Amino acid sequence: MLTYIFYGLFILACIVLVLTILLQPGKADAGALFSSSVSSTAFGPRGTQSILGKVTIGAAAAFMLLALCLSLPFITGTSSVLQSGLPEQAPLATPTATPQATPAVPAAVPTSTVLMPSPEPSKSK
Repeated sequence: MLTYIFYGLFILACIVLVLTILLQPGKADAGALFSSSVSSTAFGPRGTQSILGKVTIGAAAAFMLLALCLSLPFITGTSSVLQSGLPEQAPLATPTATPQATPAVPAAVPTSTVLMPSPEPSKSK
């Protein structure tokens, strides 16, 4: 349930961030930013920020924090990729109290014989 809330807020932050960036007015053309007379005002301190600038900063902060929260395993309920491939180990069986009787001399083990296919009779005409 918590995961769905975080994903909903994340998508909302993405939409708000895209819209506020697209609605902001441009400063100047790209060539004017690199001239010496404009660079001091373009990169200098700004006066009062508009409400659109404040919403953009808030949406960007929310986007980054929500992305960080969604990557945490206790929010999404996932485990590590490295740990997810390990099969569950069953506990080792403890030896029983009554030992089984073993013969003193091992029984004769028959040797395996390799069966070769018999040659097929050739048909000659």
